[in-house]
Amino acid sequence: MNMLCVKRKSFSPDYRIPSLISDVRRLGEITYTNKEFPENNIFDEAGRYMEKLFEWLPVILLIILGVMVKYLKMHWLIAGYNTSPAQARKEMSEKGIGNFMGNMLFVLAGVIALGNLGAQLGYVVAQPVSWGIFLLVVMYIIIGARRFAPEKASGRAGKGGLIITGVVFLLVAGLFIIGERDSTIEVLNNQIRIGGMYSTKIDLNQVADIRLEDTIPLIKSKTNGYSTGFTRKGYFLLQDIGRARLYLHSNHGPYIYILNEGKYVIINFDDREKTEQLFVQLHQAWSR
Repeated sequence: MNMLCVKRKSFSPDYRIPSLISDVRRLGEITYTNKEFPENNIFDEAGRYMEKLFEWLPVILLIILGVMVKYLKMHWLIAGYNTSPAQARKEMSEKGIGNFMGNMLFVLAGVIALGNLGAQLGYVVAQPVSWGIFLLVVMYIIIGARRFAPEKASGRAGKGGLIITGVVFLLVAGLFIIGERDSTIEVLNNQIRIGGMYSTKIDLNQVADIRLEDTIPLIKSKTNGYSTGFTRKGYFLLQDIGRARLYLHSNHGPYIYILNEGKYVIINFDDREKTEQLFVQLHQAWSR
C-alpha cells in the first residue's frame, strides 16, 4: 500500500490556527513509500468472527439457560434454590419460580439481541441502551423473585440481591463514564502522552508522520478496546492499514494520524476546533 509521508520541515509557530493547518498540510516534499501493512488477511477475518462471537455468546447462553430452567426443570441453576431446605424448594417450585426465571432469561437474551441488531443497522446507541435495559430487567427479576421465596427468607434474599445489583450497576456506570470521557493528551519530555482509558506514551523521535485527515478507513473489528456509540478507544482492525490504536470521540473528521513505528494512532474529538488545535500542538512539537 502506498503511504503518503511528509518530511519534517520547520515553520513559524506564530501562524493563526486555520492558516497553520493549511500550511502544515502543504509542508515539505511529498514522497511515496511501499511500506506494507496487513490487510484483508486471515487474522482480520478471525478478529471479526471473534468479535461477533463475543457479542452473541451471552444471547446464546441465556437462551440455553432459559430452556434448562423452564422446560428441563433444572431449578438448581437458580441462585439460592439448591441451598434452601427441601420444603422451601417444593414451595418455590409450586409457585412457578421455574417459569418466571426461564421467561426472564429469554427476555434478557432478547434485550441483548436487539441491541446487537440495532448496532449492526447503524444505531450507535443501541448497545448502550440495551445494556441499560438489561440492568433494569435484572433489578425487576430480583424484586419479582421475592414472591416465590418462603416468607422468612424473602426479605433477606431481596435485600442481598438489590445490594449486589446496585454494586454491578455502579461498576458498569463507572466504566461507561470513564470510557466516554475525552482522552487527555499532552506533549512532555519529547513524548506524546495519552491519558485515560488505554493510556500510552509515544516517543516523538519514533514518529514518522503526523497529519490531519477528514476521514478514516472502515473499522472492521475491535481486537482489544472500548467501544460504545461513537467512542472507540484501544486496538481495532482498520481496512487497508491493519491494526491501529484509536482514541475517537465522534464519527466525523478531522482525524489526527500519528504514524509511530509502522503503526497508526488515530485521534479526534467531538469538537472540531479542539482536534485542530491538538494537531497544531503535536505537529509543532514533532517538527522541532
